Amino acid sequence: MPDAELEWHGDEALAMIRARVVRCLHRAAIAVKNRAKELLSVAGTGRVDGKTARNAKGHFKATVTRSKPGEPPRKQTGLLRSKVAHEVDEATLTARVGTNLEYGRHLELGTKRGLAPRPWLRRALAEVAARVEQLLDGLGEP
Repeated sequence: MPDAELEWHGDEALAMIRARVVRCLHRAAIAVKNRAKELLSVAGTGRVDGKTARNAKGHFKATVTRSKPGEPPRKQTGLLRSKVAHEVDEATLTARVGTNLEYGRHLELGTKRGLAPRPWLRRALAEVAARVEQLLDGLGEP
């Protein structure tokens, strides 16, 4: 009986598994980011279909509707929504969703000066948690 020769493919297998986990993390982060952007899309200014609302004299109609504490912040300019991003660290297999705008954190957590929290990012994660879990559970499928 000839000697059986074994080949080690562990490194390739680990690379395939890691690539699949990274793809899953991207999908999960995108799901959270998209929900966060949806939560930040409720209009709060006097804008209709992207145009500034004006009164009968043609002056800007200053109808600002602010969010209540506990609600996601209303869209005033759209800057916060446009700055929501995600990143995946392939080395540590972690995903992050957030913004680089300081006031995004203030709205999310509130401030010591009296601004009550208006959670939008934690709420987005909570609302898509089932989808994220489904994505992670799918890692075991071929």
